[in-house]
Amino acid sequence: MKKPTKPIKKRTQKAVVTQDNRFIYAKYDMNANEMKFFMWIVAQLHSQKDQLFQICEIPLSEIMQIWQWKDNSDGYQYVRNMCYSMSKKAYVEDFKILDEKTMKEVSVFEAMPLFKKIRYQEGQGYITYQLNDSLVEYLLDLKRDFTQLKFSDIQQMKSAYSIRIYNMLICELKQNRQSLKINLAVLQNILEVPKTLQEYKHFNQKVLTQAKKDINAKSNLVLFEIKTFKTGRKITDLEFIFDYKNNEKRIARDDKKKESFNLALYDALEAFMGKTIYIKDYGKLTCESKFYDEELKRVFVICKHIESGETINFRVRNFKNIKSLEAYKDKAEELFYLDKKAIEKLKKAKENIQAGNLFQNSHKKI
Repeated sequence: MKKPTKPIKKRTQKAVVTQDNRFIYAKYDMNANEMKFFMWIVAQLHSQKDQLFQICEIPLSEIMQIWQWKDNSDGYQYVRNMCYSMSKKAYVEDFKILDEKTMKEVSVFEAMPLFKKIRYQEGQGYITYQLNDSLVEYLLDLKRDFTQLKFSDIQQMKSAYSIRIYNMLICELKQNRQSLKINLAVLQNILEVPKTLQEYKHFNQKVLTQAKKDINAKSNLVLFEIKTFKTGRKITDLEFIFDYKNNEKRIARDDKKKESFNLALYDALEAFMGKTIYIKDYGKLTCESKFYDEELKRVFVICKHIESGETINFRVRNFKNIKSLEAYKDKAEELFYLDKKAIEKLKKAKENIQAGNLFQNSHKKI
């Protein structure tokens, strides 16, 4: 039985998910946590070396960290329910082929369960699982037509649809394509959206808008635009325009892409509004507002120094700056908790003084 032994702390940054391209465009229905759970399992495979799926164990504590859950009080019941749900998940191919006898096009439906077994026993701190052997050709011994992505680029996404669409975009980029045109009905079929989201207005609001937000804020890609095409009065096709965030030179050569890039930066700043950040050379600041100078094509975050009240404007050039802001916010939170502990310690000392027992723990018997 194969058991992961290394701690997870830095593994998520190095974990790579490798899939056959057919798997990316196949049908399977999962929520965001189920998707992350499954992709984390796939990231543990040695796609170039493994020949068969082994029986493996994954600690519950590791699953909680994958989901970035800090409160695990309800987690164990949730995991049990997730295991039951995952036991019913299947990889589905729904396609057409040419029948050699009749020379007519016929539809083919094929479904393969994702797991051969998945087991959770109450009181045990791990899940035991084995992937279905039918998936070997999609996840193991891959030589061509496959896509690799970093698990960290999907870990913080809130929507399963965002993760699926990201998979498709990264698949196209690996083939040197910065656009993906797809029929709306085909995309909805792949994503297995419910009937309530079939109407474009609702699909755009709940799926596409959230995907753009997740991909631009959480991944290594920037989704510039989702174009719509109509047949008559009805929207029937979509085109995604995207690129890697670090392709700034290529983006700068295209005015429309540059504009979309800046707007993506502007939207990403929303997560910091009202938040405290700490920068070594400036101290503690509050992010109060954001500003996009359309004439100069520049994005700014406007901060207020907490002690002096002085307003300081910082230009945001790229998504590296967004990551820096995230680090500054984390540092401010760290300092806040340290300050909180110091205040609690001081408060306790004052209570001891008032009670006349400040030195009760310092006496030593001679």
